Amino acid sequence: MYFYIILEKRRVKKMIWFEMKKIFLKRVNQVVLLVLLAIVLVGSFLTIRDVKCYREDGTMISGLSAARQLRKEKNKWQGRLTEEVIQQAVAENQAVNASAESEELMLAGRQNLEDIRELVNMGFSKIGEYDYYVCDQIAVDQAADLYEKRLSNLKEEIIGTEQQEKIVFSQKEKEFLIRQYENLKTPLFYEYMEGWKALLDSQYLPTLMIITIVIIGFLISGIFSDEFQLKADSIFFSTKLGRNRAVGAKIKAGFLAITAVYWSVMLLFSAIVLGVLGFGGAGCMIQTGGNWYSMYNITYFQDWLLTMCGGYVANLFILMLAMLISAKTRSTVVAITIPFALSCAPMFLGRVSMLTELMNLFPDMLLRISKFLDVFLVCEIGGKVFGLYLVLIPVYLLLTLMLTPLLYFGYRKSEVK
Repeated sequence: MYFYIILEKRRVKKMIWFEMKKIFLKRVNQVVLLVLLAIVLVGSFLTIRDVKCYREDGTMISGLSAARQLRKEKNKWQGRLTEEVIQQAVAENQAVNASAESEELMLAGRQNLEDIRELVNMGFSKIGEYDYYVCDQIAVDQAADLYEKRLSNLKEEIIGTEQQEKIVFSQKEKEFLIRQYENLKTPLFYEYMEGWKALLDSQYLPTLMIITIVIIGFLISGIFSDEFQLKADSIFFSTKLGRNRAVGAKIKAGFLAITAVYWSVMLLFSAIVLGVLGFGGAGCMIQTGGNWYSMYNITYFQDWLLTMCGGYVANLFILMLAMLISAKTRSTVVAITIPFALSCAPMFLGRVSMLTELMNLFPDMLLRISKFLDVFLVCEIGGKVFGLYLVLIPVYLLLTLMLTPLLYFGYRKSEVK
């Protein structure tokens, strides 16, 4: 019995390996993978190039040279952003503005405190009404109220004032948001974090995720339709293991292909950007670097994990659904169009006001997590309120698990024509 089990395992591995070779040894698929690699490299280059800083003479540099200079300058403020530190930064910012002979020299002189300057600008501007010049005009003593102002701005936004009442959230949702704000531990820790900001705030990351899911859809498009397209379905289903282990091997091969390509792309993109710009700042809260009004009290490294895992779950669900529909329709085209439709169409439909809330529940939202962390997307389940992403990820993971047996039993019962 033991040797029989070992033999069966070897047979299954060979079947999986055979399906994997069908995916990755096709010449057209290899070309597509090379195109994807080129897209990753170009996206990495553009992301790195977007990091810029000024030399002392006011000339601008970008990329690796800029990252080295910014790391040296911004780490002058490394440590806790206490009330005293914030006041000192505001005072220095206004002193540079007053003494600089040109705009370029002014930008060069205050770029070491630009992140703190942005915190003050956002903190003393109403939500949705950002004012770039707040830090230039605010009284130094007033800057000490930065953390308290964040909470008061939230209350004004979701509760309203005596002149204007805003009924946007339910009472439980308001309590949840206020509690999340109160749970943020202050004073915030600050250090150079340009690598994580460039990576997660990049306009290229969501685009890369969409391109990746479409390309994976192309790669796996033939897993469940090739036998029908080649008129080999009668042979496939008439073999001893055709309707059980062979079907299971196809599903496992699809899962492995999705996993291998997705994580290879995301890890390569992250490694290139962070390798050039630096890994420093992984432990800083995301509120420190631009997500000032985010309700998620997480660090940049946790933001990366949430973004990458969310994107992976979206890939699994959309592509497993595409394989299921392809197996039912026996069409390769369906397996290619479904990923494109589900990753792109909801994004445009969401701009229609009456469809916005519905589109927020679609899996494409998991491909753009890092872009929406400062948006108040919440949902109430069983009387408890959660951040939307903390609901979407487990829901779509569960749906993916439910799709797997449907795909298995649906394909093995296919009729031979």
